[in-house]
Amino acid sequence: MKGGLSLLTKLLTKDCIQLANFVRSWQEAIHLAASPLVQQHKIEQRYVEAIIQSIEHYGPYVVITPKVAIPHARPSDGVLELAISLLRLQKPVFFSPNQPVYLLIVLAAIDNASHLQVLADLALVLQEPDQIDDLIACQHADMIWEKIKQYTTKESTE
Repeated sequence: MKGGLSLLTKLLTKDCIQLANFVRSWQEAIHLAASPLVQQHKIEQRYVEAIIQSIEHYGPYVVITPKVAIPHARPSDGVLELAISLLRLQKPVFFSPNQPVYLLIVLAAIDNASHLQVLADLALVLQEPDQIDDLIACQHADMIWEKIKQYTTKESTE
């Protein structure tokens, strides 16, 4: 395989991928999704609070495509290093009444540019509704990581 790992698969290590059955609220979902990054000292707890305040203030702008949210805040809100984590829910959490979300991908950017490659990699993963459904169907973090690796390295293997 040419190209090796994408920046996304380098940053999204298996210990940053979680699976949960359900959460009571989108706030709880964000806390849970971000918890590996807090534990690994990649973000401060205040970054998680900033994400929640931001959504409460601006609405569910983090829901970027059906079933997927990318919660984030500003680098100055407590990001210590470029990082990403993923939470897959069995039952959706609702950011608004008609926006069920199964995948939460917390993005922590240290500046305005370093995360752009990660977003480009994510776009490859999220551009196909089938791929999103495949990720939601995964029962193990390893499977999610393998699928993301597969989706982000497709271009370089053909």
